[in-house]
Amino acid sequence: MTAPVPSRRRVAGPLRGGRGRSGSAPLRVLVVGQAEGTPGGISSVQRLHVRFLDAREDVAVRVVTTYDEVGAARRLWLMTTGIARAVALVLGGRVDVVHLHVAKGLSALRKGLIVTVARLRGVPTVLHTHAGAFAEWFDGLPAPLRPVVAWLLRADRVIVLADGARETYTSRLGLAAERVPVVANPVEWPAELPPRDPHASRVRGVFLGRLIDRKGVFDLIDAIASLHAEHRARLHVTLAGHGDVDAVHAAVAAAGLAGSVDVRSWIGPEERDALLREAELLLLPSWWEGLPMSVLEGMAWGLCPVVTPVGGLATLVRDGDNGVVVPVHDPAALGAALDKLLSDDDVRVQLGARARESVAPFGADAWADRLVALYRELLVPDQLPDRHGRKSHHG
Repeated sequence: MTAPVPSRRRVAGPLRGGRGRSGSAPLRVLVVGQAEGTPGGISSVQRLHVRFLDAREDVAVRVVTTYDEVGAARRLWLMTTGIARAVALVLGGRVDVVHLHVAKGLSALRKGLIVTVARLRGVPTVLHTHAGAFAEWFDGLPAPLRPVVAWLLRADRVIVLADGARETYTSRLGLAAERVPVVANPVEWPAELPPRDPHASRVRGVFLGRLIDRKGVFDLIDAIASLHAEHRARLHVTLAGHGDVDAVHAAVAAAGLAGSVDVRSWIGPEERDALLREAELLLLPSWWEGLPMSVLEGMAWGLCPVVTPVGGLATLVRDGDNGVVVPVHDPAALGAALDKLLSDDDVRVQLGARARESVAPFGADAWADRLVALYRELLVPDQLPDRHGRKSHHG
């Protein structure tokens, strides 16, 4: 959820494969993923990815879209034409590295086809994983299909968002740990924070994400309804995202929270930043996650995160240090945590300040530097470990 991507430089010079590129020529990176305006954290990461690589002189970026949240016919067209375009670029020797943003299900299968073609062509691939529930999806496949899907997804590098996710991919895809680096999501850094009055009569909270039960949005509504009356009157929460908006509206109305909870559909970067600028609490009591962009963004704005210990959040947010951690699917515990934060303004502000400090290393510039270093590592012959950790030629 960032500013629009600037126009991309076109790659000049002869069409060649991924190996043996001149050190002076721009590194040709093909990014495969979602349409730019698609709601969700994956497209947020992808927009930062393209934007910060495109600003570099040593990289030239092409983007191929294989998914958008549109009608079924349009999705099918995007998938088939996107895969065909990516394959043509790879087979035509017009890219040096392919970087694919992937979740699960059809996302994994369509990216797997491109990974396979690139592998056969000798072009290095980076699979950037985002699905918190990949293991459940993979393990639910029919047994004969699992080795096929694993073979399709066996990229040169499989990026995971947190240490805890590494085993998910090493065990299921048959990869050495060296081929599964941990690269946390990036965040754009607000240069300065707005003045906030910790003792103001109104405290604002924000939920940014899919409006579905597994993101904990209904747990959050139940928790707000359980607050002490004075705290419930003081707290105002905005729920923004795509999903079952009507069901969330109905739950808010049934809980008698129409004056305390505002429900919106998915919002753009400017609206998001406006909400974060005014808020003090970032609320995401999710049942599963990778490393959600909304939490990183909220922490960068100095909000106190209130989250569950799932995915990368288990190490990012430390209870009582840089945020508040509550059990999964426990509205009572969530309500009690909110009551404490609303009764102690100083603690709430201190947690938000430490949250901002703790995500400083997640800045997008340094993140882009790390990705480019990873790409260049893949272009060096004999540097790709096999599933046993031994170095071998690509292919």
